[in-house]
Amino acid sequence: MTEKTPENTKRLLCILFLAFLIVPAMTGGNAEAKFPSKTITYIIPVSPGGGFDTASRMLIPYLQKHLPGKPNIVVKNTPGGEWNIGINKMYRAKPDGHTVAILNLPGNAVNQVLGTAKFDLNQITWLGNISQVVYVTALSSKTKYKTIEALKKAPEITAGVVGLSSTAGLGTVIAAERIGIKMKPIPHVGSTEAILGAIRGDLDWVQYPISTLKRSIIDSNELIPLMVYSKKRHELLPDVPTVGELGYGDLLDIVSMYRPVGAPPGLPKDVADIWKKAFWDATNDPEFIAKMKKANRSPLPMTSEETAKMVQSAIVEVTKYKQLLLKYRQ
Repeated sequence: MTEKTPENTKRLLCILFLAFLIVPAMTGGNAEAKFPSKTITYIIPVSPGGGFDTASRMLIPYLQKHLPGKPNIVVKNTPGGEWNIGINKMYRAKPDGHTVAILNLPGNAVNQVLGTAKFDLNQITWLGNISQVVYVTALSSKTKYKTIEALKKAPEITAGVVGLSSTAGLGTVIAAERIGIKMKPIPHVGSTEAILGAIRGDLDWVQYPISTLKRSIIDSNELIPLMVYSKKRHELLPDVPTVGELGYGDLLDIVSMYRPVGAPPGLPKDVADIWKKAFWDATNDPEFIAKMKKANRSPLPMTSEETAKMVQSAIVEVTKYKQLLLKYRQ
């Protein structure tokens, strides 16, 4: 009896060891073994070529680098419905971590505040933020209104916008209201068309990211920069005053665009934790930061918690201007 006990013990230990190896493989073991398990779809709710598309495509190689297993990530541009089509596609996707989307804040808060959105920004699983965008107000070189005071005295000026659900459009109408300018927004298909309209003299005012306007206000001087939406003067426009210097510093709370990335509501905690860590590591990757700065972009990594707070703040700020937005929607 005593001679067989060691042999039985060995067999039992072998069985337990095999069970230890096999059971995790059959059940998925931990979160990293379960996710990612297939190609990830990265939704961009606007057409290719713009700032959101560029920032996303710059970031994706670093997301692949920092996610477990270096998964394949496919970009899907889904424009339409003032961002709503793409956002809804992500929002209603299976919450397994294989579908994410980039959003535009505070612009995307407009439809939620006006009650026309089919999503709730507060329910999205926020992964983090990529960058912040500095806006510039520029005037057509052919307009007769060259200063803030002249604009305030004008019977009406025209501005090129691309929907109120973009931060550019939202910021344009709010800035005009805050400063006391009678402004008529003229809808355009894209920022390129609006800028060309201002260059031709069809419009008085355009307000877009400095990276979008750089060619027209710095490289060619076809447009006249009026003010910069930043706390301090921008290095590319050292002679252009900030909105704070002009007495409208409070506009920074609404005319400042962020590029957060989110996943569907209900993302399991283990998968969400993987995504949040990978996203933070990717957006803080020194190589990615260097590429963004070289492309005249302003990287601003945020944790998921910081991003969620920024989203809540954006909703509060947009709500303050609900009646104004309803006026332009009519």
